[in-house]
Amino acid sequence: MVILSMGQVVSDYTYKFDNGITVKNERGWDQVWVQQSYAALATNDQTPLAVSIRSMGDLIAGSAFKLVNKGKEVKLQGAAPGTYDLRMTFKLSGNKGTLSFVAGNIVIKPKTKTTVNVTLYDYLINISETAVTLKGLASYETKVSRFKGSSEQNVTKGLPSVYEKGKNDKALTPDEVVNETSGKIKPGTYDILITLDIASQRQKIWLQNFAMKPDVSYKITTNLNAGEVIYTGGNKDVKMMHFYPGGTAATQTGNPAPVKNQELLTYSNVTLTNACPPGTYDVLLNHKNGSKYEWKKNIIVKTAGKTEIR
Repeated sequence: MVILSMGQVVSDYTYKFDNGITVKNERGWDQVWVQQSYAALATNDQTPLAVSIRSMGDLIAGSAFKLVNKGKEVKLQGAAPGTYDLRMTFKLSGNKGTLSFVAGNIVIKPKTKTTVNVTLYDYLINISETAVTLKGLASYETKVSRFKGSSEQNVTKGLPSVYEKGKNDKALTPDEVVNETSGKIKPGTYDILITLDIASQRQKIWLQNFAMKPDVSYKITTNLNAGEVIYTGGNKDVKMMHFYPGGTAATQTGNPAPVKNQELLTYSNVTLTNACPPGTYDVLLNHKNGSKYEWKKNIIVKTAGKTEIR
C-alpha cells in the first residue's frame, strides 16, 4: 500500500530479497508516510535537505537515500532550489534484501532547510532453510507472529498455496499435504501465496520467484509488526468493533452510526486479543448487532503493545 501525504507521492515500492524472491502484498497493512517541513538554513549549512526515518517494529537495519532530478542523481551538498524525487533504500533486518521506493515532490526552497520525515510500516518476512531427507522433495511451512517475540497465535494463520511461476490463476497440487500450513512439493521455482484472514479482511502475500531445492525444508515466518486490541468494557451486548481513521467520529452528527466508506477493520470476536496495525483510530462499538452504536475516540495502537477498549 502507498499513500499520499502532504503532497508527497510514494511510488515504485519494491520488497525484494537478494536471492531473487519478491514480496507483493494484496490488501495488506503496509504503509508509508512522508511529510516535509521547512526551517531557515543556517549560514554555514551547505546541506539544504535532511531525512528522518522511523520504522515500526522489526523491519529495517539500515537506510540510504539519493536526491534525484529528472532521473539523474544530484549531490545533496549545495543542491539548488527546486522540486526533486527522493530515492530511498532500506536494508532488511532479517533475510538479506531491501525495501525501496521513490518519494516525489520534495521541495527545496532558497535559504531553507527541508526536513523529510519518513515512517515505514510493513511485515517482516523471514525464510529459513534446513537440509533434511525428503526423498528429493522440498517442504514448506508457514507461521505468523504478531510482533517480534510474540508467541504463535492459533487464530492468526498463514495458509500457503503454491503456483507455477508467473501463472497465478490455479494453485498446484502438492505432492504431500502435511497440514493446513505445510506441505511437500517437487523442487522448482514457484510463486507462493500466503493467505491471512484478520479483522474481516482477507490478505494475500505473494512470494514470487521462490526457488525450492530438493531435500530442503523452508520455514516462512510472517512478522506482522502489529499491536493487539481487545474489548474489556464488560458489556456483553457489544458484538463487534469497527475501526475508523482517527477524527472520523468528530465529523458525524446525530446518533453514532457506521461510516462504511471509511471503515478500515472489523473485529467480531471482541473479547479475544486481536492483531491490529499500529495507528490512531476512532472505534465504533456495535451493540446487539446494530441496535445501538457507541464511539470510542482516539484509540492508539502501538507495535508490540496491547490496547484495551472499554
